[in-house]
Amino acid sequence: MPNFIAQAPASIKTLALARRVARFNIPVLLLGETGAGKECVAQYIHAMAFNGERTAPFVGINCAAIPESMLESTLFGYEKGAFTGAVNAVAGKFEMANNGTLLLDEIGDMTLALQAKLLRVLQERQVERLGSHRTIKLNFRLIASTNKHLESEVAAGHFREDLFYRISVVPVTVPPLRERLEDILPLAEAFLKKYAHTIGKNIGLSENAKAALLKYAWPGNVRQLENAIQRGMILNQDGVIHASALGIPVIQRVEAINVPAAASLLQPISAGREDLQRHGRVAQYHYIADLMRKYQGNRSQIANCLGITPRALRYRLASMRKHGIEIAL
Repeated sequence: MPNFIAQAPASIKTLALARRVARFNIPVLLLGETGAGKECVAQYIHAMAFNGERTAPFVGINCAAIPESMLESTLFGYEKGAFTGAVNAVAGKFEMANNGTLLLDEIGDMTLALQAKLLRVLQERQVERLGSHRTIKLNFRLIASTNKHLESEVAAGHFREDLFYRISVVPVTVPPLRERLEDILPLAEAFLKKYAHTIGKNIGLSENAKAALLKYAWPGNVRQLENAIQRGMILNQDGVIHASALGIPVIQRVEAINVPAAASLLQPISAGREDLQRHGRVAQYHYIADLMRKYQGNRSQIANCLGITPRALRYRLASMRKHGIEIAL
């Protein structure tokens, strides 16, 4: 059973909804920021749906990480000779997920052309490998995830409306780490145990390290927290991790960040979810802009500090420019 830490009220609510939807074979759309734990929730739904049965496959694919030219063949599979370099027949992810679960991670980055083909597969519940006319019947549970606001993508013409309604029968929001304060220290302890055998046993957090973890805004979410704990374990002093070893700036949480250019956005306009998401997004943008100046535009260092991939950083920089956030060095 996937170990999703859920002590914060927001996390408990998310898992309660995940358990309910697991009882029905319907498409689920996981929404949340990069690194918040969407794949972990997907694995939880899968485990609950199949009662931990190990023969039921869980197949995940990151639509943003695979080049566009390769994504179709990866999903559909192909026969020998279907294209140059196809020296053997290969089953696609659709087939591999039969009688189990298919996770389409970052589905918002899929091209419109491939979205149309995906919609057809979901409607007909069958697939043909590239270079073949033989249909293969499909029976899998679909979970899609994205860090984008798909309704806005639909309005902008970047995502098919019919596919959006097809995959979002039950949307489940995975809250960012800054909204799950009660989860931070339990997660940190879990990572200490995870890396005890590879980095070092009997390593603990000092009180000032715990305080720093709770004050930080975590723009890279759980993934960034895991990186910080690994760094702290490596730089521990006599088995104790101090705040200075975590590699995170000593700043206050989102509510206390001084962002003059976004002051109007950071006022408590309402308690709605969209406002909370917007506040966090603005804080992230300005923090990334600070890192760009600190590391003189070195994207590898910045991505590592945030606990995200360089590709994910490129998307965030593009979004920052779209929202008028200055990132000049």
